[in-house]
Amino acid sequence: IQWGIEGRVDSVDQHLFPAMAKAHCRTVMFGIESGSQKILDRLKKEQTLEEVATAVTNAKEAGIEIVHGFFTVGNPDETVEDMNATFDLAAKLPLDTFGFNRLCVYRGTPLWQEYVKRGLVSESTDWYKYFKCSTIDPTCLPGEMINEVRLQGFRRLFIYKLLHYPIQTFRLLRRFLRFMPARDVAYLIIKPFLGQNKGATKAEVLSRAVEHADMKDAAAQLTQLADEVLQDVTEVSRLERLRIQQEAEGLRELPMVHSR
Repeated sequence: IQWGIEGRVDSVDQHLFPAMAKAHCRTVMFGIESGSQKILDRLKKEQTLEEVATAVTNAKEAGIEIVHGFFTVGNPDETVEDMNATFDLAAKLPLDTFGFNRLCVYRGTPLWQEYVKRGLVSESTDWYKYFKCSTIDPTCLPGEMINEVRLQGFRRLFIYKLLHYPIQTFRLLRRFLRFMPARDVAYLIIKPFLGQNKGATKAEVLSRAVEHADMKDAAAQLTQLADEVLQDVTEVSRLERLRIQQEAEGLRELPMVHSR
């Protein structure tokens, strides 16, 4: 039985990594978030870049097959230099897969409470929503700039990985070929060099991958494609469930009419 875990870099018992690898732990996923200590502190992550590097390196050296890094862009007070530092860190860490998603704020989080105090969201009317921080927080970079810097970061990241970790990179591509048509693997390689509006969307690539192989395994291999496209789908589904629930509650509140 193969299994995996998600965790913070400062809370995982790293001395257990070798035992976990022997017990068929295949994947370890870390919430790294940023390559800028300033942004980590701004998000109150309470972790350091040194802790990040140590955890990722220890996991790989222990024999964990896939070490994944979750990163966010479009953070409050983030600059272009901070975003570039995030991609530079991802390139230098021995990560096998990675995802770079726009930061969203959800109700109940410390950032949500901050935004309520700043008047950016309403606790009474926005309680069921989530927002991309860059759409409501003036301290975030504009969305178009975030996408452009992210595209440039992907270019540098791929070139660095290919030059410094060629075996690891080709192993990753070989795993993709198990779950994706060859044309989509080639597209993922050249996409960063085409521009933002060229070729298939990530949602289309993911859809074809799921059709091409087992859904569960394909989704696990393609976690780096899970960005705001997939979040939007989740939000639409959640709102539909909420609508159905509200309609059901409305029916329960109708007065009973007793027949004589």
